[in-house]
Amino acid sequence: MALRDFIEEFASGERETSLSIVNSEQPPMVARMLDSLFSDQPVSVSEATRILSDSDIVQLRRDGSVVAESPFTDVRDSVLAVNSDIYITGARPLSEIQTPDVVHNLEGTRFRVHGYPAGTKGKLLLIEISRYIEAMALRHGEGELHTGFQRLSRIADERGTERAYRQLSHTDLDVHVYGLGSPKRVVSSSLTVHNDEASEIRNGWFVVFTPPADGDGEGAALIAVTDDGDEWDGVWTLDADAARRVRRHLSERYGAN
Repeated sequence: MALRDFIEEFASGERETSLSIVNSEQPPMVARMLDSLFSDQPVSVSEATRILSDSDIVQLRRDGSVVAESPFTDVRDSVLAVNSDIYITGARPLSEIQTPDVVHNLEGTRFRVHGYPAGTKGKLLLIEISRYIEAMALRHGEGELHTGFQRLSRIADERGTERAYRQLSHTDLDVHVYGLGSPKRVVSSSLTVHNDEASEIRNGWFVVFTPPADGDGEGAALIAVTDDGDEWDGVWTLDADAARRVRRHLSERYGAN
């Protein structure tokens, strides 16, 4: 089995997924930003008026049923009004990550997004979920975290990433990082580094958190792959057992260096 196979497995298939902006008091331009974020993705965006509802909320629907809702301002502040620099520079630390319910509950939705500069906003969704899973791991403080960077040098090159992984290493988490080359400098001696030239490591983006073996806590996994370095095919799951299977795949195939 390969990482790409998990994408096929975790994707929710033909389920109809939509976001509705309810009783919006936002300027039309802001509402259009949400529509633009999900253009060319299997998520439709619409506006609705419902007198008995709170103002300015976004509802996530699966096959017509509401499964989550969030204040529009939370969606705006987390993904619409920011860019990746907020994470790269560390301006938003892991302890302040508050991914809206309507975003992280898009689990099972298969996204195909472009890298920079063509698809900044689309890729930001995957970055936000990466940080969401890392923040989940930090909050628990134990269990395992496995992260693929393609190139290990990115850990030190991105100040926010280096700061995040130094913080994660100061917990009881078992943290594994994967990629080509060297991290440039040691972020923490407690990180387990997997330097591997396998194709799915070169072309894979994954963040996998699993709770301790004797625990029933939450877990999650994001997996994305690319063939050309430009377009990413990805999905995430919030199922702890599914995350454990991804972790097992990584552990059995790449072991500990």
